[in-house]
Amino acid sequence: MNVTFFYVGSSLLAPLRNAEREINRAHALDLRIATYNFGAVLNEDQWHTVEADLSEADIVFVIHVMDGENAARLLPALEKYRSRHRAVIVINCMPDLMRQTRMGGLDLGRLLGKDISRKGAKTQSEPARLLSTVGSWVGRQARGGNGQKNGHGRQYLKLVDRLPGILRFVPSAGALRDVKNYLYVFCYFLQPTPANIRSMVLYAVKHYVPDEKLKRVRIPTPEKMPSVAIYHPDATRMFESFTAYQKWYTRQSLRSQVSTLKSAKRTLDSESTIGLLLMRPQVVSKTTKHYDQLIRAIESEGLNVIPVLSTLMDNREACEKFFLDDGRRTMDDKSKGPRAKGKTKTTDNGLRTTNNHRPSSIVHDRRPRVSQIVSLTGFSFVGGPAMNDSEAATEFLQDLNRPYRSAVSLEMQTIESWLGSQTGLNPVQMGMQIAIPEIDGATEPFVYGGIPGRGVEPVPLEDRCARFAKRLKRWNRLRTEPRDQLKLGLVLYCFPPTKGNIGTAADLDVFPSLWSTLNRLKADGYRVEAPASSDELRELLLGGRSEMFGATANIAYRMNSDEYGKLCPYVEEIERDWGAAPGRINSFCNDLLIYGLQLGNVFLGVQPTFGYEGDPMRLMMARSGAPHHGFMAFYTYLSQVFQADALVHVGTHGATEFMPGKQVGLSGECWPDRLIGELPNIYLYSVNNPSEGSIAKRRSYAELISYLTPPIENAGLYRNLATLKDLVMAYRQTTDEDERERLFELIDGYSGTLNFAS
Repeated sequence: MNVTFFYVGSSLLAPLRNAEREINRAHALDLRIATYNFGAVLNEDQWHTVEADLSEADIVFVIHVMDGENAARLLPALEKYRSRHRAVIVINCMPDLMRQTRMGGLDLGRLLGKDISRKGAKTQSEPARLLSTVGSWVGRQARGGNGQKNGHGRQYLKLVDRLPGILRFVPSAGALRDVKNYLYVFCYFLQPTPANIRSMVLYAVKHYVPDEKLKRVRIPTPEKMPSVAIYHPDATRMFESFTAYQKWYTRQSLRSQVSTLKSAKRTLDSESTIGLLLMRPQVVSKTTKHYDQLIRAIESEGLNVIPVLSTLMDNREACEKFFLDDGRRTMDDKSKGPRAKGKTKTTDNGLRTTNNHRPSSIVHDRRPRVSQIVSLTGFSFVGGPAMNDSEAATEFLQDLNRPYRSAVSLEMQTIESWLGSQTGLNPVQMGMQIAIPEIDGATEPFVYGGIPGRGVEPVPLEDRCARFAKRLKRWNRLRTEPRDQLKLGLVLYCFPPTKGNIGTAADLDVFPSLWSTLNRLKADGYRVEAPASSDELRELLLGGRSEMFGATANIAYRMNSDEYGKLCPYVEEIERDWGAAPGRINSFCNDLLIYGLQLGNVFLGVQPTFGYEGDPMRLMMARSGAPHHGFMAFYTYLSQVFQADALVHVGTHGATEFMPGKQVGLSGECWPDRLIGELPNIYLYSVNNPSEGSIAKRRSYAELISYLTPPIENAGLYRNLATLKDLVMAYRQTTDEDERERLFELIDGYSGTLNFAS
């Protein structure tokens, strides 16, 4: 018996491998399950293997496959081997693939085509009506129906809960038999526990690949798991209410503190709790090693977690249930305390009163229970893998008013292929897990786990989990620490490297903007020593000790080579390209020079140059190479010496995000990742440059704050200046020497009459 699976994601592979092994052992079958992750790009050799497996398959499963090259190639292949396949079971796929579903007497393509052809018909065939009632969201799209834009996630949750009960009333014979079989398979899929995946395969084989060994086999009914719930790797169960999780979490932390002799009680405080959105199939199928490591890394930083199962289709339901405290309480008008006990009645104005006639009302105070939300699903916030409803997502997230991050697990390529790729993420993964979450407002596209080449389930990248957890802690510090205790590093640019180019940025008057920002920070409680004017700020930065060292800006700090070697772990790698530290750029004797100006708890620094001034493109996202010692020392100073809590890169744009490394989905070997490290990066960026703004977000984990472009128009020349311009142009173009001499005299005499001051 041959079964072939085409799927997208990483939650099915391990359960399918276990199912193959256990079914063969329990029932003495010769079952072979071939699996293909269609999120990955397949080469020609791999497609030859796909065709070979399709040509021998008795049953084909296609799950979560949307539009793309793989889907386009699969459609004709299914038609080619149509006569060989006993069943083709398609679940939650693009419409053209949904129509390929065939199980005995059920041919979804013919069935849907027949119903659609009845223009204006008010009735459907009984099987089509049943599928319309309980079919998947994508299945409804295949029939050409319009679902409710903002309701498909909630409908999906209802389907998960109600489908097993509905199927009890569907007859197992006649026209509905194969429809019921499809829906039973679908029901196992909705709850993808290892036992349910095993039962799903066995159910399909028993009904569509006749074998005497399976005639009397009883297949368990689907295990039921919560639609939304809280998961924790240390818990023996999932929690369907926040209160139950809170009680367990508090007891768990108390036990931990007793063992480590800590005295402070750990609670789910809203200012120190990270809300995690997990893929429900991963948790249900028990493939959670990458989640577990990240959860423990976050907790090791002193933060708390609420890891919530997501249904893929819509995260709002889980967020509302677990990340928001409804805060419903009855308040008494006079006492502002809890309503007095006693019988109540409703007055004409709708207020409830007790038997002592004091009016009271229900107060709704929706407050977030979390300080940040991190999606680990890899899909859009509303819509899942099938679509993106960014309008609904942004509306919900704006109301929630908490930072939204989207970290990346390598679902559609192996860890090895990612590490060896200059691009980083493949196009499918980049589009689905980076670009689409960005539309919802997600930031920090940090790779934290994935499937190894010879593995069957996701594993954590431990160093990346630790780095990401530290970044979350840094962001949290910005929310909770008193502002006068926070240190900020503001970074200006200077390219090409001259005094006249310090503080340049596209469409931004940098020094007045910077001076205004410093004063706003001071007014908001940050400890800032702001100069009296933007001109004074410029003079302080360009002057100071700059002349003493022949530098373009004031020297704020001298980092000797020994200190640099202790603080920076990448010195040896840099020396391969630039020689021994300190090098020739931003250096003096044995010191590396840090250009800038300290203004209280704010450091105003000047980013060093690329290093290849005649060819700056040489370093832009290069396959190899490194920033020079001066560049690395600047960011080392900000993080290790000045100990900034966050960076603000001022204006469009600097060089950090263009340093060598992967284009998207950076690793610890990529220089932008090394330069930024754990520092939150806030980037003032021109609103009319979204393409390079995306580079800053993806390669330096920047949070963009857009500024508008000024209303500029080409002024041109007027009056006598226009006449002078015409004379100069004529002088340049003529080859007649007599004419040139005459024009020169006119220009010389004419220019003397101009009053440029006016």
